[in-house]
Amino acid sequence: MRMTGDFIDRFRDFDLIVMSTYNFIHPEVLARELQKPIKVLGLIDDPYSTYLRGIPYLWAFDGAFFISPGYIDDLPFEEAIQRWSDKPAMWWPLVPFPFSRPEKADEAFFRQRDVDVVYVGNPNASKVERLTRLKRHFGDRMRVHGRWPFKGYLGFVRGLLGKPFYPYRVTSLVPEERTQLYWRTKIGFNMHVSDQPYETGNIRMYETPAHGMLMVCDKAAANAHASIFEPKAEAVYYDSVNEAIDLIEHYLIHDDERIRIAQAGYERYWRDYQWEPNFLRFLDWAFSIQREHQIVQEGR
Repeated sequence: MRMTGDFIDRFRDFDLIVMSTYNFIHPEVLARELQKPIKVLGLIDDPYSTYLRGIPYLWAFDGAFFISPGYIDDLPFEEAIQRWSDKPAMWWPLVPFPFSRPEKADEAFFRQRDVDVVYVGNPNASKVERLTRLKRHFGDRMRVHGRWPFKGYLGFVRGLLGKPFYPYRVTSLVPEERTQLYWRTKIGFNMHVSDQPYETGNIRMYETPAHGMLMVCDKAAANAHASIFEPKAEAVYYDSVNEAIDLIEHYLIHDDERIRIAQAGYERYWRDYQWEPNFLRFLDWAFSIQREHQIVQEGR
């Protein structure tokens, strides 16, 4: 309660409050005690958290943003959210900080790479099972990094619990190490939490093309992945792990095809998805809600 009181005292006169992960303030407190700021709720872990952390709070917010243009099955997120609220909503690409850009992105930048495949990310049960299958196939040609529990030995612990065994230690990277690895890698493998084509647009989906890698990524609900990077032109998408393996092998052999798609994805990222322009676009949208809010208040 002390934290809630401090929050109210600190932010009651702000123009804008953005709950960019999960809302931790009771909606009645937001509605009664924080009437001046425009309040925007971020829907960032859907479809899993929609009915737990999203919908119950929407009424206390003036708008919402979502990071996945796909929601579930054949339903886009922009249509799904209209079922839950009449509040304005926008898609905000999940690029939370500026990525590093090389001084010169010539053909050598895309061609002269000595690492075949990379995946950097934290584990959950389904992801580890998928990574186990890829690592079993590619062996030393695939590098996996992330902040895995038990000092990186989570894969061994899983085996002791009767789950699929991932017999490799996974180490973490500092940002500079990750950037240098990405600039050396031909193909970036991407996957989302869902086993089915639901959400899309995690951080890897942007940082992979941003660093000149060809992205091989899982598909999304309502083909929403295609609205982020064009299939077979700016990225490559798969329906199953076996198909992902086949696609990776194909593009490791056909270098010119890989480079063509990687360059197009790289250009698309730096044209449409850089952090600062999207952040400014979000602020313009949020303050347009403020103007509408003020008009309504004055009309009363």
